[in-house]
Amino acid sequence: MRDLEAILQQTEGKGINVYTHGEMMPAHTYPGLKKFEHLKGHYGGQWSLQHFDFREFPGSIVMTTNCLMKPKASYERRIFTTNETGYPGTDHIYDGDFTPAIEAALAQPGFEATEEPRTTLAGFGREALLGATDAVIDAAKAGDLKRIVIIGGCDGTENARSYYTDLAGDLP
Repeated sequence: MRDLEAILQQTEGKGINVYTHGEMMPAHTYPGLKKFEHLKGHYGGQWSLQHFDFREFPGSIVMTTNCLMKPKASYERRIFTTNETGYPGTDHIYDGDFTPAIEAALAQPGFEATEEPRTTLAGFGREALLGATDAVIDAAKAGDLKRIVIIGGCDGTENARSYYTDLAGDLP
């Protein structure tokens, strides 16, 4: 998240739209990151589909985690790594200066068209739970609350990865 914040700060006012991928989707729930108007959305699916997603993505890509697969020729010059993440032949960002990735993004065509937005519900951290504390306690005291189920997991945005959504739907 700190790398994303640095990228957002360094791209502000440069005409670059920033998208997250894979497990960075929760970034869109952080108030400190949501304030950047050029954090436009989440692109693609889970990390294991990066060969497909990155080939089609019309910009530079910064990898901040160990989920990097061997880059394909179609996008290997647009991949940048940082921190402990790296791959032979990719350009590495040192000291939080994302200038090479920004310059690469500016050299790319960007999206030709805007698609209809899709939404994914996210962001139920401790603040959301704490905000419901009084209602939960009142419901329990009144006998209206019989059980609490906490589900922690990661479904994908595609239908095949809906285990936790299905689990929640099957609960009484």
